[in-house]
Amino acid sequence: MFVFSSIILFWQAKDLRTIKLSPIEETEIGEVLYLINRGEGNISQYQIEITDNSTVFSLLEELAERENFEIEMSFYPEMGVFVESINGLKNGTAGKFWQYWVNGELPMIAADKKRVKAGDIIEWKFISPSF
Repeated sequence: MFVFSSIILFWQAKDLRTIKLSPIEETEIGEVLYLINRGEGNISQYQIEITDNSTVFSLLEELAERENFEIEMSFYPEMGVFVESINGLKNGTAGKFWQYWVNGELPMIAADKKRVKAGDIIEWKFISPSF
């Protein structure tokens, strides 16, 4: 009985090691490239680690704390977070506003609802709206 139990425990332990090293887990957690583009070539670039629950906005909050800059935002219950200011640069200044892009595309969803995945390139741009 002892030998049989030891074999089962060994098999289960071996199986757990395999699960911890699975490729699925490695792709769920990783890093993204995060850019804050203030215009006129003034771009800050960061690497930031993500988790399964990371959003564009949660990473911005994390960066603000880590890099010691302020963000201002408004929350609209039916839509989500609207970023008003990053590091003192406020929407409406010189007719420009903050927009975020993921992998070169402008999402049509609030930043707190846009989930990110490893390898994404996130960029906040302070630009004149195109619409």
